[in-house]
Amino acid sequence: MATYAAKVRSTGVDGGTIRLNSRGQLTAGGVMEPFSAGTSGGAPSVFYVDGNVVSSGNGLGWLSAFKTVEEGLLAAHTYQSTSGNRAWSHRATVYVVGDELVEDLTVFAEKSDIIGVGSTNQHFGPRIDGTHVLVATSSDTYHGCRFFGIEFYGAAAGIIVDIPADQNGICFHGCKFSAVDGATIGIRNTTAQDMKITDCYFDPNTSGTGFATAAIQVSAGIITNFLLQNNRIYSGGIGLDFDPTTGQAINCWAIDNVMYTTGIGIDSEDNTLGLLVVGNRMITATDTTTYTAGFDFPLRRSLGNIITGQDETDMVPNVISGAAANSA
Repeated sequence: MATYAAKVRSTGVDGGTIRLNSRGQLTAGGVMEPFSAGTSGGAPSVFYVDGNVVSSGNGLGWLSAFKTVEEGLLAAHTYQSTSGNRAWSHRATVYVVGDELVEDLTVFAEKSDIIGVGSTNQHFGPRIDGTHVLVATSSDTYHGCRFFGIEFYGAAAGIIVDIPADQNGICFHGCKFSAVDGATIGIRNTTAQDMKITDCYFDPNTSGTGFATAAIQVSAGIITNFLLQNNRIYSGGIGLDFDPTTGQAINCWAIDNVMYTTGIGIDSEDNTLGLLVVGNRMITATDTTTYTAGFDFPLRRSLGNIITGQDETDMVPNVISGAAANSA
């Protein structure tokens, strides 16, 4: 299991002396530090990962980049968790580039932005091949970790990203989750606040079956301020399986997603009233004669959705025929 090592930086990105410019911004060598927020000692918080380097460096620049994402996460988390840095209200940044980094991540980084740059083959951003089951102990807190433009490729059957309970503010923006044969779930999360999944792709495997259980699964527990918006989802099971403890979901939204599923598009259970379902486009391959088998959420918590089943396409809720016409 990974542990957080001491990888705190003491200089600017280019190794220069940290100074304040006339606007009060941190600079090193005359260049403003990207995404970094200084500490009482002036140390920035930007780290670099290049999976194509021969050996790992100190992570302070592209010419001395870490070789693994895990090292970058450990460095960012250590910076955030060292009390002398006074970094609690700041964010660390990890830039990642590389073709098919083979890693099984077990930790994320608190209050850190993990940003994919470059490309992998014809695809945008770096690709991480692995299944990422995060450890859950009192010393490992990943609150506020955000991923941008990274492909999570399931290198083995099972769940690609499995987040333990009470890890708040973990977000994925512009990322891709690619299924392999035997993939069950793209992202699983439970009992958390402020999770955001936006502008992401959930892609099938080469046989076109996708995720056998669900692309995204929110399990039993308390969930608040959840947002699933502008995603493209292809799933061999459910698109969004939203099933927190009854009465324990507050301000949760599924907005403007487009999905193809062989099962239910969005399943929030009839007794779970905390998810608002607005403006989604769902295609279900469920082998029935009616589209109503393709969704399961309370109509009184939905607005402006369109669903296509085997023989029908209609609005959900059906504003012409009334709620009774398309109650799931």
